[in-house]
Amino acid sequence: MGWRNIYISSPVKLNLVQNQLRITKEGEELDVPLEDIAVIVVECLQTFFTGQLISEFAQRGIAFLICDRTHLPCGELLSYHQHSRMSKSFLLQINASEPFRKNCWRLIVRRKILNQARCLDLLWLQEGDTLRRLAATVKSGDPENRESQAAQIYFSQILPNSTRRIPSPVNDALNYGYSIFRGAVARALAAHGFLPALGIHHRNELNHFNLADDFIETLRPLVDLWVSTNVGPGKSFVPAHRQSLVSLLTSNLLINGEHQTVLRCTEIMIAAFLKACKEKNPSLLELPELLPFSEHAYE
Repeated sequence: MGWRNIYISSPVKLNLVQNQLRITKEGEELDVPLEDIAVIVVECLQTFFTGQLISEFAQRGIAFLICDRTHLPCGELLSYHQHSRMSKSFLLQINASEPFRKNCWRLIVRRKILNQARCLDLLWLQEGDTLRRLAATVKSGDPENRESQAAQIYFSQILPNSTRRIPSPVNDALNYGYSIFRGAVARALAAHGFLPALGIHHRNELNHFNLADDFIETLRPLVDLWVSTNVGPGKSFVPAHRQSLVSLLTSNLLINGEHQTVLRCTEIMIAAFLKACKEKNPSLLELPELLPFSEHAYE
């Protein structure tokens, strides 16, 4: 799968030329090999693109996200046919037992809380140890809602004078970053033959991406770390911020003992989930650990 992320913030024309994406702006042309592209985010609603190009994106598993007038991603193109045994993956998913799903959720919540604790440490904020103690007590299915308890403590530290419900540049930035990561997870799910609407824990019948919303939980603290570092009180949420949030997909996380990009982590997570479903063993899940900001170095 590709590794390159493209962010479109001004009017351009996108079309297909000899298996390359051609970006044309004011008479200037830039060609990008399709095989290099993982995610494209189109923020400018005056962007022109061809049906032939969109078809090629779908066939190649390129996530194509388009934004609304508030600049938040509101839609995504995903392929129907990225996996040769899609029905097998879907049957494994739909036939997974309740204990299996609950134990998968326990591991996801535990890793999410540990990543939140690490985020607080990196921001030199308090309560990291409190979150680590909470993480150690998460049970199958999280019946005591440790996730919510941790969130209250966590956001009281990173949003001391606000909440997630109050509109603000900080919340706009968080929502934007989460949407980008959600699209990356959905791309990996489709590539491995899963149905994104059928979640482990999230079950909203109006949500087409319940399973993506399950696995994005471990990735959210990276967005929180970036936003807390770059979008503070009195600052606006500007296009440069949005471009940087898209670029977070190439930041490093730790998974299975190795530094990998966020994009690669989504692929490893979902491949491990497929293996866990096959063997009915939640302990086979591989979930990313938060690291300080660093761009992945390609050899």
